[in-house]
Amino acid sequence: VAASAEIQGSLVNMIRRFSSRITVPSVASKLVQRSLSGAARNGKLFDKILIANRGEIACRVIRTAKRLGIQTVAVYSDADKSAEHVRLADESFYLGPSPASQSYLLGAKIIEACKATGAQAVHPGYGFLSENLNFCELCEKANVVFIGPPPGAIRAMGSKSESKTIMIAAGVPVTPGYHGDDNSDETLLKEARKVGWPLMIKAVAGGGGKGMRTVLDEASFLESLRSCRRESLKSFGDDAVLLEKLVLNPRHVELQIFGDTFGHVVHLLERDCSVQRRHQKVLEEAPAHSLDPVVRKAMGDAAVACAKAVGYVGAGTVEFLVDPVTQDFYFCEMNTRLQVEHPVTEMVTGLDLVELQLRVASGQPLAITQEEVISRSKGCAVEARIYAENPQNDFLPASGKLMHLRTPLQSVLCQEDGVRVDSGVVAGNTVSTFYDPMIAKLIAFADTRPEALAKLERALRCYQVAGLANNIDFLVKVVRHPGFATEVADTGFFSRHMTEILSSLSNPAVSGYGEHTSFGVASFLEAQKQPIGSGLWSGADVGADGASATADWRNQRARTRHLKVSHPVGGSTSALSVAVSGADSIHISATVTPSATAAHGSHVQKVDHKCVVKSKSLVAQSNDEQHADFSVWDNVIEINGRVVSGTTSIYTNKVNGNKTVDVWINGSIGESASHYQFTLPATSFAADGASSSNTMAVSPMPGKIIQVVVKEGATVKKGDPVAILEAMKMEHVVYAPCGGVVKVFCTEGSTVSEGTKLAEVVPAAAAAK
Repeated sequence: VAASAEIQGSLVNMIRRFSSRITVPSVASKLVQRSLSGAARNGKLFDKILIANRGEIACRVIRTAKRLGIQTVAVYSDADKSAEHVRLADESFYLGPSPASQSYLLGAKIIEACKATGAQAVHPGYGFLSENLNFCELCEKANVVFIGPPPGAIRAMGSKSESKTIMIAAGVPVTPGYHGDDNSDETLLKEARKVGWPLMIKAVAGGGGKGMRTVLDEASFLESLRSCRRESLKSFGDDAVLLEKLVLNPRHVELQIFGDTFGHVVHLLERDCSVQRRHQKVLEEAPAHSLDPVVRKAMGDAAVACAKAVGYVGAGTVEFLVDPVTQDFYFCEMNTRLQVEHPVTEMVTGLDLVELQLRVASGQPLAITQEEVISRSKGCAVEARIYAENPQNDFLPASGKLMHLRTPLQSVLCQEDGVRVDSGVVAGNTVSTFYDPMIAKLIAFADTRPEALAKLERALRCYQVAGLANNIDFLVKVVRHPGFATEVADTGFFSRHMTEILSSLSNPAVSGYGEHTSFGVASFLEAQKQPIGSGLWSGADVGADGASATADWRNQRARTRHLKVSHPVGGSTSALSVAVSGADSIHISATVTPSATAAHGSHVQKVDHKCVVKSKSLVAQSNDEQHADFSVWDNVIEINGRVVSGTTSIYTNKVNGNKTVDVWINGSIGESASHYQFTLPATSFAADGASSSNTMAVSPMPGKIIQVVVKEGATVKKGDPVAILEAMKMEHVVYAPCGGVVKVFCTEGSTVSEGTKLAEVVPAAAAAK
C-alpha cells in the first residue's frame, strides 16, 4: 500500500525513466496519438455494427445498439442457427461449422461478413477474438473499427509476461515469479525452484480461468506444466507459460477502467470477484465489501496509471490480488475487453458500458470525470453466474435442450426493481458442447449489501430451469453462507466451505422436501392419465368398479401403488404408498430418510398427505423422439387442507425410462429451497430390473477422447485414470470405477456422447475365470 501510494505523484516520471527499457510499444503518448478509425468519424455514431460473438454478450450488445438506433449484424455457426442473438439482430451472417476454430475464431471470415453486410465496426464481446491482436490489426487494415483498445495496448497487455515488465517499470507492484522468454521445461523447473512452492503456472496468452494450474510441490510440477501447455495451446493457440508465487487466499479485486482517444482515463470503481471455483468466478459484486478506503484509492490510481502507460482506449479491467493480512496488492493482469461481470458496475454507477464503448469507438470523448463517477455511484450490486453444470458431479458441464426456462422477471413472486437477467437463451434452445455452458447472469441491486443479497436469493429461488443440470440451488447456498454474506470472502472460500455447501445440498430440510415430493407426485399423476395395464398402474389390482382398460387413474377407486422415489440431490430414497380415492383425491404416505443422516437415526420424516388437485395449466410439452414425454405444469394443489401453488416439470429419460420431476413451490417451506428434484425410477413402473453394473467407465458428458491412458488387458486400481475427455474447452479425466483388468472400447480422437462406455474393468477374480 505504501509503495502504491507513491504512484499518483511520480508515475509519469517513472514511465519516462524506464521507457527505453520496455520492449513493447507502451509509451503512453505514442499510443494515444496513433490514428484510430473511430476517431476519424468525428464522433458520429455508427450506422451498423457486427457483433463477433454469441450468447448473452451478443444479446447484450444488440440491446444497447438498438436503443441508440444502430443496426446490428449477428454471426452464427451450425450450432447457433436458431440462437437468440441471431433472432434479435437485424441481419445475420453464417460463419461455418460448430467448432469455434471453424467459425467464431475465423478473423478473415468476420471481416468478410463486415464487407458483405456494410458493418462499419466490430464489437468482439468477450472471449473468442476479443483480445486477439491479429484480429484487431486485421480490422484496421480492412478499415473496420475494432470496438476496443488499439493494437499496441492489446500487444502490451495481451502477454502476461510483457505486461508485468511494463508494470514493474511503472512502479506498480507485481507478484514475484518468472516471465522470461526461455520456456523450456528445464528452465521453468529451475525457475520454479527459485520462486518456491506453492506457485501458479499461467498461460501467457490466457484468460477466463483457462490455462492455469496450482502446483503445491516439485513432484507434480512437470505433469501440471504439460497439462497447462495442452490446454493453453487449444484455448489460445499459444503454449507459452509464466510462473507466479502463489499468494495464499488473496482477495481478487479488479478495477473497471475506461479511456478515450483524447488521452482521458477514468476508473469506474472496483469489483470483488474473490468467490471463484477453479479460477472461474461464481459471484461478483460492486463495490468490494469492507475494502479499506486508503487501499481503494491507491488501487484506483494504480489502475488508471496502468491504462495510461499503454495508451488504453475503451473498456478494460485491471485485476489485482490483495493480501488479506497486510492489505498489500499486486497487479495480476489487464483484460483488454468488456468483462462478463460488467453489469454490477453498470448497476452501481448508472452507466451503460456498451454505450460508452460505442461512443468512444466513434471518436467521442468520455463525457464523465473521475469525480462525477465517484459522486454518482451508490448502492451495491451482486451477480451470480448460472451455468448448465452439475455441482453433485464435480461441476461437470451439461449440454442439451433447455426444456423449461422461466426467469425471475417472468415470475409473479419476483416483480421488484433492481433485478436484472442477462441471458442468451430461451426455453427450447440448446446448450451446446462447443461453447461455454452459461445459461444467464442474474444481478441484484439495492441500497445496501444485505438487501442486495436478500434480493438475489429471492430471485434465484424464482429461477426455473429444467431439462439440464444447473447450479441454481448451489448458488442459493453460497449467497446465504455466512462466509460470504457476513464475512469478507477470499479466493479460498470454496476450499474451506465446498464440502459443507455440497452437504447442505445433499440434505435439504426434510420439512420442505416431503411436501415438495407430494406436490410433485400429485402433479405427475394428474399429468399421466395412463390406462390400466401400462405405466404407473401396471401390475396393480383393478378397482372394485371394474373400470375399462382405457380409464385414467382418477376413475380407479381404492387403488394403491407403491412407488420408489430417488432423490438425486438428496442422496436418499423413499418408498411411497400412493392411494387414489375418488375422482381427485390422492393419499400419499411414506417414510423419508436422507441417507447422510440415516445412520444417526435423525431427520426421519413421516409423510402423510391428502392431495387434491384444484387446478392445472399446461405450460409446455414435448414429445419428440429425443425428449420424449416432457411436460411442464402450473398447478394448485390442496395438501392436507393447505392450498399450495407451484410448477412441476416431468421428463422421461429416453435411455433408461426414469422420470425426473422438478418441483418449484411458490413461497418458502421451512428452510428448504423453493426448488426440489426427485426421480421416479423405471422400476416404479415395471418389475424390478437388475442393478446397473459398477464396472463400466463411461463418458460423463459429450466430448472428444484426446487420450486413452490404459491399454487393453492392463491391470488397474480403482481411481486410476482410464481416458481423458475434452469438452467445453476443458479436460476431464475418466477414472476406473473398480480394480481389475481393462477392456478398452474407445479410441483417441473419437467423439462420444454422454453415457458412452469407454472401458470395462473386469474384477480380478472374474478375469481369472
